[in-house]
Amino acid sequence: MTHTGSSLWSRGATPRPGPRPAYTLDQLADACVRRADAGGLRAVSMRGVADELGTAAASLYRYVDGKDDLIALMVDRVAGEYRYADSTGDVRADVLALAEQSRALHRAHPWLVSATPSSMGPNSVRYMDRMAGALAPTGLDASAIMMGVAMLSSWGANFAAQESAGLSAGDLGGALAASAGDSARDYPNLTMLFGSAASAGAGAAIDNDTVFVAGIDALLFGILPRS
Repeated sequence: MTHTGSSLWSRGATPRPGPRPAYTLDQLADACVRRADAGGLRAVSMRGVADELGTAAASLYRYVDGKDDLIALMVDRVAGEYRYADSTGDVRADVLALAEQSRALHRAHPWLVSATPSSMGPNSVRYMDRMAGALAPTGLDASAIMMGVAMLSSWGANFAAQESAGLSAGDLGGALAASAGDSARDYPNLTMLFGSAASAGAGAAIDNDTVFVAGIDALLFGILPRS
């Protein structure tokens, strides 16, 4: 069954002929998330999700049109894990609170950065609404605020993806020291940079948390209006 022109999330509210549905969209989404958490996006298929639910793949077409719908459901399900505090009116604090949650969710669900939903569900829209609200005190126009939402969201997602891959902001110094050849000759700028950091002592240590927050601050510097 093809549900042309109807919202994926509104289908459950529209009665259709036939047997009463055995599953909810949330149950489908949960099954997708479990499979992706265990085996990545490749583990998510109509047949695989049907097996997870103990049903036939053909029965899922009562709810979705195909894998694209499954991706949309699971992305929105994860977006439902955000826990929103009341806005403080402090742009940096409110943005950072959301960005840290986004980073944590992307670390918990590494497949998320590669998932491209074909449509946005209510939880995903709610996240965008809250990030737009965090930027609202800046007085920026709608276009600038939405650009800011996109930039900040991308930073959190891509940073977490690197963390999930095992990369650390402090790894470059070790890689430089272990590199073959003459690092001072082949990588003069990085050699100078890390040499300066080492001479400055432990206070100059680079860690992921510091780099993540610095990235948010740098983005906000570019986003916020100039006085």
